[in-house]
Amino acid sequence: MLNSLLDKYRYLLLLTVSLFLFVIIFSYAYPEGDDAVFGFLKRYEVELSAPVKGRITHNGIPVSGMEIVRELSYGGYDKGEPVIDYALTDTNGEFSFNEVKVKSNAPGNIFGQDARLRQEIYIKKDLDEIKDGEDKYYWLWFISKNWTSVPYLNQYLMQLNADLQNKELQYEVDLTQFGLRSSQPIASICYWEGELFSVYYGENLEEIKSFDDLKD
Repeated sequence: MLNSLLDKYRYLLLLTVSLFLFVIIFSYAYPEGDDAVFGFLKRYEVELSAPVKGRITHNGIPVSGMEIVRELSYGGYDKGEPVIDYALTDTNGEFSFNEVKVKSNAPGNIFGQDARLRQEIYIKKDLDEIKDGEDKYYWLWFISKNWTSVPYLNQYLMQLNADLQNKELQYEVDLTQFGLRSSQPIASICYWEGELFSVYYGENLEEIKSFDDLKD
């Protein structure tokens, strides 16, 4: 009886080890996510960020040499650790970042399908610019979304044009026509207009119909 139980446990242990080795071998054998592989082994291309371009001014005057920070994180890549890079504005206040893509099996994993992708692009304020209760950043782009790339949103990453006197706004973007959420939030001091955009301002998120309403 004892020998029978030991044989059974040995068999289960051998089966577990074999399955584990199977997963490891196929993960390396199909690094690009061959469709023949089981879904949980497939590695998807995840766009952490599309290309970025923008221009920074202060009271309409281009700001040169200002540091722009881009911080990208995805729950299905590198344990969610952020990928951070920097850019400096040129003499015309312009800056840019290249696109960033990674491989991840999270989109095909039942436990990773809901992993969030955060894109943060900002300028750090000087200490004397931070008023009581205010954020320490000028947000050019702040979004938390799923891993799916949306060209409609990506076009605005190429339009990060902002004056440092602009108000920080909350945008709600209706992405239902792309099979996504009906109110995707974005925070930014950039002023955009779009047919899928609703714009809000202030602690009470008052809806803004015209940017002229924001003038002091």
